Order: sequence, then C-alpha cells, then structure tokens
Amino acid sequence: MSAFYRGEDGSIYHTYSDYARGGEEVLATMMILDRAPKGRNESSTMSFLKRHDEYEQAPKAHSCCA
Repeated sequence: MSAFYRGEDGSIYHTYSDYARGGEEVLATMMILDRAPKGRNESSTMSFLKRHDEYEQAPKAHSCCA
C-alpha cells in the first residue's frame, strides 16, 4: 500500500509505503484474531487459512434417535 501527495505545483510526492504484512491493519478479521488468546495461531504467514478440502474429516455426530 502506498500513499502519494500532489503538490500545488503538480509534483507528485511518495509519502508512505508498507510491504508484506503492513496492509493487515485495514483487515478487521486480522485485528480481531490478533486480540484472541492464541492470536492467529500461525506457524507461517496465513497458515491458519485452509481450503475447503484441507480440513480433517469431522467425526460423525452421534444420533440419539438411531
């Protein structure tokens, strides 16, 4: 993310940049996870995210009516 300023003479000034994880401040989910007891619980960048087929198989729910 970068910020620029156009001066009165029309010149463009680069005033700010952040890299890598710097833009996370604008992602509300990341800010909430950062305040959770285990944080994001990451082993590497964004490792807490999984695709739908990367989760372990959930145990079958016990039915009381079977």
